[in-house]
Amino acid sequence: MVIEQHAIARATAGLRDRRRARKREEILKAGLKVFAEKGYRGATMDDIALELQATKGLLYYHFETKEQILKAILAETQLIAGLEAGLTIPEGMPLREALHHAVKRSLDLMESNGELVRFLHVQALLSGPDAELVYTQVLERLYGAGARSIETFKRSGEVRPDLDARTFGQLLVHFIISRFLLKQIFGHRAQPPREYVDSVMQILLDGIAADKATSRPVASGVAGADRQP
Repeated sequence: MVIEQHAIARATAGLRDRRRARKREEILKAGLKVFAEKGYRGATMDDIALELQATKGLLYYHFETKEQILKAILAETQLIAGLEAGLTIPEGMPLREALHHAVKRSLDLMESNGELVRFLHVQALLSGPDAELVYTQVLERLYGAGARSIETFKRSGEVRPDLDARTFGQLLVHFIISRFLLKQIFGHRAQPPREYVDSVMQILLDGIAADKATSRPVASGVAGADRQP
């Protein structure tokens, strides 16, 4: 009987833990949505409770302040680490494929974390210097990931030795972010055709390749652009 009671107690405790974890996840999603729409300073716990369709008492049971919610969102997201990984080139991948790989993986990840990316932009635009500093630190990590990948190709001789790797890393990150933001702001109509990405990648290759023979020429206009994904 005692053993059965202990088993029931463990099962009950496990159920409570799972329910608490699910509710916590729901709160973080609601908080992120509100932060993305209103910015951190403009958002209130009332707004989050309303988005969650729950009482403030339930919200305060899990988090005492919106700052705790924000810290949990940033601590638990895999977005930044995922983007860094996306900009990290797998060993042995040719330069051309590497550029397409970095752009595609990064855009896919940003799409799947659209609320957080929008929040980071709103936070930078609507909040003070502290928020801008956080956003800058995010960008710094991504610039560094892009630069490290290019340094790998410099060592292998595929990229010009005089190329500033950090500048190229910044350029690549800015291109990825601008593609994402255009779609977020204007919808699919603002998305250039796939050939546009191919043409941009070709221009970048022409500018950084150590040996022009490694960069295939592109005919004028998007019709002659390479169409590899």
